[in-house]
Amino acid sequence: MSLNFDSNILKEISYYTSEPSWLREERYRAWEIYNKLPIEISPLYVKHHDITKVNLEQARFELKTELNKSEEIDALLDQISSLPFISLKDGEVYKINIPQPLKEKGLEIHSIRDLLNDEDNAKKLLSLKSLKPEEDKFQAFNDAFFSSGFYISVPSGLILKLPLRIINFQSEEGRIKAIKNFINVGADSRITILEENYSLKEDLKQSLYSLNLNLNLGEAAEVEYILINDFNKQTNYFVNRRAACNKDARITWVILNFGTLTTRAKTDNAMNEQGVISNMNEIVVGDAQQVFDLTTYLSHNAPFTKGVSMTKGVLKDESRALFKGLIIIEENAKNADAYLAEHAMILNRGARADSIPGLEIKNNEVRATHSASVAQVDEEQIFYLMSRGLSEDEAKKFLTIAFFQPLIDQIPAELIKEEIANLIENKLENKKRSIKEKFIITEELKEVKTVSPEKLFETHYKYRK
Repeated sequence: MSLNFDSNILKEISYYTSEPSWLREERYRAWEIYNKLPIEISPLYVKHHDITKVNLEQARFELKTELNKSEEIDALLDQISSLPFISLKDGEVYKINIPQPLKEKGLEIHSIRDLLNDEDNAKKLLSLKSLKPEEDKFQAFNDAFFSSGFYISVPSGLILKLPLRIINFQSEEGRIKAIKNFINVGADSRITILEENYSLKEDLKQSLYSLNLNLNLGEAAEVEYILINDFNKQTNYFVNRRAACNKDARITWVILNFGTLTTRAKTDNAMNEQGVISNMNEIVVGDAQQVFDLTTYLSHNAPFTKGVSMTKGVLKDESRALFKGLIIIEENAKNADAYLAEHAMILNRGARADSIPGLEIKNNEVRATHSASVAQVDEEQIFYLMSRGLSEDEAKKFLTIAFFQPLIDQIPAELIKEEIANLIENKLENKKRSIKEKFIITEELKEVKTVSPEKLFETHYKYRK
């Protein structure tokens, strides 16, 4: 595995984006940081990472000024023309759709390339950047090499009953692409974001899709963010996310990992002011040689904040998962509640999972706990289900769905729930479906269900009354 890149590409990107000179200097600074940092900088995780399957010897950067039209993509997007969406093809903005009533209310979606070539707009955009290159090697990589992305601005007080869609299509193999996205949600807004990652075909050469997501929530804003990651198994997906939450904001994540060869994801829930509630829910279904290296941070930076993170994975064949979660409660974050759970179920001997929860607590007036488990599928339960007429594979599928059900129940749209169940079943049965069959035609959302820390603490032995 080689992660050495040619610095000359920085000049090409800077010329390609027509960006100001100070931004070019920031790229070179990030490049220097990238070369100095180890893969993991946290002492907890220095020995716990896995990107050994990544092989980018045949991959290359490609900067495009024009995108070829795709009839397949256009046909899919025509089905959701009444919804707000942004679609990307091979990391480049392909189409932006904002229905007129939402334009009039102030919803904005822009390609960052349209903003970076103007100095004032570039400074305003990058002032929203909460992810810093010093924090992670691949955050620094993205800061150095990003060439595209988008900016979404949700005005204060906007309530969307249908989701804002982000659809990433991959059509070419052997590509390296770095994308930087910004989403700014105004005070008292309430939205659901549905992001989907699809590959149009199976590839022979590996690709790298690098993404930094800077998500900012204003006072009392509420965001439900659903991600379906279903890139093909020659794609390596390196993503860093941070939700920077202001007073009384609420962020709920539902992240569903099915595709890719290697997924390396870090999600930081930064609860920066009092009253913030964060719910992180992540599902993994791994097979073949897939690797999922996932890290979640519950960062309590203010008093009276509440955070829950629940990660569940089912693994078969020779797949591997690392579930790394860290609760950080700062000295001033009194009366914080934090709950972290990481559980994996192994379907055969070749698969492997590691759960590595951690706590960094700097004051005593808090409630914080964690749970973790890695176990083989229960043979007695399989035997019982087979005695009722199910085959062994059907029994494992039944137990897998039951294992994930508490997290699936939190998804606000029934059609999305059905698609998630279908994706899980197809993965377990090694079935393949076309994008047309998987693409979701969204219905109106119901009230989202979230797990309250109070209920979780009531069931935990340390706090049981």
